[in-house]
Amino acid sequence: MQINITDTIVAPATTIATQAIALIRISGDDALKIFNRISPKNVPHKKGIYVRKIYDQQNLVDEVVVNAYFAPESFTGENVVEIACHGGVLNTNRIIKLILNNGARMALKGEFSQRSFLNNKINLIQAEGINDLIHASNDLALKIGVDNMSGSHNKAILSLKNDVMDIISRIQVLIDYPEYDDIEGSSNQELIEALEKVNHKVTNLLIRSQMASKSIEGIKTAIVGKTNVGKSSLLNALINEDKAIVTDIHGTTRDVVEGQINLNGVTINLIDTAGIRETKDVVELIGIQKSKDYINQAEFVFFVVNAKQMDDLENVQIFKLLENKNHILIINKADELSDVEQKELLIKYPEAVFTSALNDDIGGLINKIKTKYDSDQLLQSNELILININQINLIEQIKTKLETALNNINNYLPVDIINVDLYDVWGLLGELTGEQMEDEILDNIFRKYCLGK
Repeated sequence: MQINITDTIVAPATTIATQAIALIRISGDDALKIFNRISPKNVPHKKGIYVRKIYDQQNLVDEVVVNAYFAPESFTGENVVEIACHGGVLNTNRIIKLILNNGARMALKGEFSQRSFLNNKINLIQAEGINDLIHASNDLALKIGVDNMSGSHNKAILSLKNDVMDIISRIQVLIDYPEYDDIEGSSNQELIEALEKVNHKVTNLLIRSQMASKSIEGIKTAIVGKTNVGKSSLLNALINEDKAIVTDIHGTTRDVVEGQINLNGVTINLIDTAGIRETKDVVELIGIQKSKDYINQAEFVFFVVNAKQMDDLENVQIFKLLENKNHILIINKADELSDVEQKELLIKYPEAVFTSALNDDIGGLINKIKTKYDSDQLLQSNELILININQINLIEQIKTKLETALNNINNYLPVDIINVDLYDVWGLLGELTGEQMEDEILDNIFRKYCLGK
């Protein structure tokens, strides 16, 4: 949908629901004029907070608190009026309808942030940071959202752009003035060293971002094992709810049951699978095959066993499937084992953890997960981290172009060929901050945002 950025727009900045206070935001040249049409006492053209009554013709609608901002000193860079009215679906919608009837149009999703970007109040990394903050699912996502929204890491991208432009400029001088082959910093070796420094920065940014993205998006984790070893009980204990059916009947779980947990900065997407055993039940067989498929597809596996069945054929088969898989061996129903039995098992399986899922005794497993996926380093990092899939894709493209340039210069190809890739790197860095991007693409980016933001 093509939008007119000169329109004055309105949207609820809070969810429309039965609540004490709702916030309605108006942005655009006519924001103040439109509000003053529905209030007998005008808000002056002066930044401040005002108490006003809203009327629909002669009928009192509400008494509200108005926060007025004026271009360019506002989030969007435009005139903005924020109305704190009494909450409630009917009341909030009535006020929005009054504003629409007096000259505003309904904002599209993300249009306030888009206007802020278009008016140079924020760059695209900051805009994505706002969206990341709103949709944060764990502490790491929250931190990255706040950092990127604030613009605290803008210098990192500007520094990269400056480094790339410096190398481009050195090469361009060599192309335009080949007789000056002794320009400082422009020897083949010096150019290689400069490119390697940029590539090192990009590589570290990519590693940090990929690690963070995976921790936030969630690690696909399958809970597998024989029937009746406590897989469903373990899922319920981890997510702290009775999501999976728990019985002593073999084969109860015939399809996958999913759940999610957040541990510090790491999200674990759990899949409880059907118990693996010999059976002639056609439906159960389909579930068992799915369980084996999930072992192959999962990034992380919780292999749940009963200590007295460790050497059963099914467990031996599962051990074989897990040979090259990141997994944790979980010996469940530990309350049925003596201390001596547990010590003997640890000698044979030193990486195993003991749980009693029915008793919510899963502390050892939680600690084990944390050691395998420790996001503390990322949580404490003061460096730029990007978690949006499009941003990471751009960094990957930048790295590919840099490595091509390095390969070409190491093979003594003409410097004008090297500059072709470096100009592409420059352009991709511009896309990262939104400096070089088509309007249609920008529209699509901001449409994924919340209404009213």
